[in-house]
Amino acid sequence: MCPDGLSDHTVTSYICFLDSLIDHAEDVKELRSKNILLNRLGSDEEVANLFNELANNLTPDTETYGDVMKEIEMHCKSHAKVWIAEFMHTYFTSPLTLLALMAGFFAIGLSVVQTIYSVASYYK
Repeated sequence: MCPDGLSDHTVTSYICFLDSLIDHAEDVKELRSKNILLNRLGSDEEVANLFNELANNLTPDTETYGDVMKEIEMHCKSHAKVWIAEFMHTYFTSPLTLLALMAGFFAIGLSVVQTIYSVASYYK
């Protein structure tokens, strides 16, 4: 608690918010890859354990990060966004795959243009 008596629970709320995002080492790895967390503690497993243990006895102010949590839940519940994310993760893991898809669409487009010109020249 601060010496002046203010207790806005910002830090404890943030720790609890991160705890709600982190359950396993894979979660820490994902947050590190997005530059949300900087791990100087050791392994990702240690960071996950730290947040899971640290938040056990904390009382967060639910209004502090409540809006963010609602937006995350709405994003995760969106079936279209989940489907698109799964599709991208499954079929476009490599940048070359996306490049090949674009080349395929380009080739189909050129074939359509060639067909249109062939049909147009036949009727002239």
